[in-house]
Amino acid sequence: MEEKIHCDLMEVFGPDWAYLSPDQIECLANTIHSSEQLFGDEPDMYGFVGTRRMGTIVGGYFAIQYFDQEINYTKNKELNIRPRHPFKKIFFTLFTQSGKLLLQNTKFVGIPLTMYMALTKFRSALNQVFESCKIDRTFNIAIAPEETEEADFLNEFERSTRVIRIEVEYPTAGGIPDDFVYYNPQVERNDIIRNSHRHDYAHLKKVNLEATESGDIKRTHLRDLIYAGKPQEMHYYVGMDSFTLRKNVKRKFEFHIDMNSEQLSELQLQAVVEMLRRERAVFLETPTKAEPRQQLSLFDDEGNLII
Repeated sequence: MEEKIHCDLMEVFGPDWAYLSPDQIECLANTIHSSEQLFGDEPDMYGFVGTRRMGTIVGGYFAIQYFDQEINYTKNKELNIRPRHPFKKIFFTLFTQSGKLLLQNTKFVGIPLTMYMALTKFRSALNQVFESCKIDRTFNIAIAPEETEEADFLNEFERSTRVIRIEVEYPTAGGIPDDFVYYNPQVERNDIIRNSHRHDYAHLKKVNLEATESGDIKRTHLRDLIYAGKPQEMHYYVGMDSFTLRKNVKRKFEFHIDMNSEQLSELQLQAVVEMLRRERAVFLETPTKAEPRQQLSLFDDEGNLII
């Protein structure tokens, strides 16, 4: 039975993911997916279980064993304590080409586990997989950034085959490059349009453009807006695939996952990846660098993962 779970989008720092070879990426995805044994020894075992692979993306469950005890009384009121070592699972999805990690964030109610302990075990398991694939070990798993960089907007605008909506704030006269081309070969018209837009944009606080059903903003003179102002949102296509970039992006997600299933279903993994790609677009495909952009606090005083 599916249940609603809360997940955080994170980045794994240690390897420079842009420089992993295809063989290393394949090894990483395959080792996590096909691992037949847990790490550690009884009663402290942990590892990846019930995984599903979709190309270089691996999703599934991370199982952690913990100490518990069952307390009973006999008919003579004698205390009977029986130790137990059950497992608890949390959901994960790892993008092995870019080092992005989706990890369930939960409060372990009534059992001696915290997210700090879970993430510590997850890092240990990941490092052992990395070692077998000759990949640098992790030194940090940090929360994904809250904002899309302006460079990503520009790069995706150039990469796109059709732009259907852009929202830009505070366009400025100086934002349009001097060599921006509106017409070619009618180059004499470029200065006229550029100067006209520079005059007009100085009077605007926000511009929200939306194309017709078959239109393309890239085919208009107003395509210079992406350079003139601060992009807030862009809907676009690359071939047949649609994407959305937002300045302020989600880092917390909710999914419905069957946590009691022996193996993650293909449909559930597809739904997770589709939502992440729709909400975080290019970020998921951008390889995480070896050095984090900033150091972020991951845990509160009780050891629970926080944003």
